Amino acid sequence: MLKLKYLFDNRDLAIMLLENWEYDKDALDMLDYYRISGNAIYPYKCNGEICFLRFVPWEANIENELNEEIKFIQYLLENGLNVLEPIMSKKGNYLLNKNTPWGKYLACAFRRVEGDRLDGFNSDGIDWTDELIIGYGKELGKIHKFSSKYKNVPKKSCFEMIEEMDNFIKTKLENDKIISKELEEVKNLLQRLPQNKSNYGLIHGDYELDNVFYDKKTKKYSVIDFGSSIYHWYTMDIEISLNNLQEELPQMEFEKIKTLFINGYKEKYQINEDEFKYLPLFRRFENLSKYIELKELLEETWDNEPLWMLELRKELNKYLEELENSFEIMENTNC
Repeated sequence: MLKLKYLFDNRDLAIMLLENWEYDKDALDMLDYYRISGNAIYPYKCNGEICFLRFVPWEANIENELNEEIKFIQYLLENGLNVLEPIMSKKGNYLLNKNTPWGKYLACAFRRVEGDRLDGFNSDGIDWTDELIIGYGKELGKIHKFSSKYKNVPKKSCFEMIEEMDNFIKTKLENDKIISKELEEVKNLLQRLPQNKSNYGLIHGDYELDNVFYDKKTKKYSVIDFGSSIYHWYTMDIEISLNNLQEELPQMEFEKIKTLFINGYKEKYQINEDEFKYLPLFRRFENLSKYIELKELLEETWDNEPLWMLELRKELNKYLEELENSFEIMENTNC
């Protein structure tokens, strides 16, 4: 998630950046349906087609990451996968670095994928059949199949993330003993895991229901938002997906969901059964990264914050407490 100060709707900035692409000037009301989280995303139309402008405040390392994200997406498209398609700007670039009155920003644009989001948002209802869950797993298997053949991508690794988390704990959390110990244990356990091209590579990093669309007519899945992609074990993506399925489909038996999803995944990408015993470790890694992200987000405060920001702080602090409790359980059980 972006820092809280960037979560405000900035329509003038969005229009200024959008001028770098072709768009329908008589359909700017589409911008009202913006969403800001890890990026600012503003929908717009070009020749009647729905597209999305995406932008973030500039950082050198982020610029490199975004360039590589677009290259990976193009590679998947070339190999027939249904993923969001980047749109070239008027100047012939996919990613733009622009100076604005609000600072320097990185911007890109994508075409809308077909279908409805699997989390049910903006949908007329999705019937969660066995076939749908199997297909959801298959789509992730396809991504990993081609990722295992993809080379020379200077994307961040999970070990670089651990270094960043460690630095934050030392400088901002006054070497919090419980968090420091948890991070050290996770780091040591990860370093012992077998690592090869069949089990470790570029993962999606956020393969959840809101990032996958399903077209009922064609029965095709489309995947969006590769912004969290990093080098990690492929089963990290599986853990993220299964955890999200458990949260979003509480009415269904989780063990059945897990079996269907993994069976679908294996139809497209074979992975050693031993890999699945690492899922609890990857949950610990994910909890740590979310905890550090939230701590960093909540650092800054301002006078007279709007009500929506105060409510958001309350929700984020609640989630932060849940994560803290999970670390304390690990401490008390010596897991």
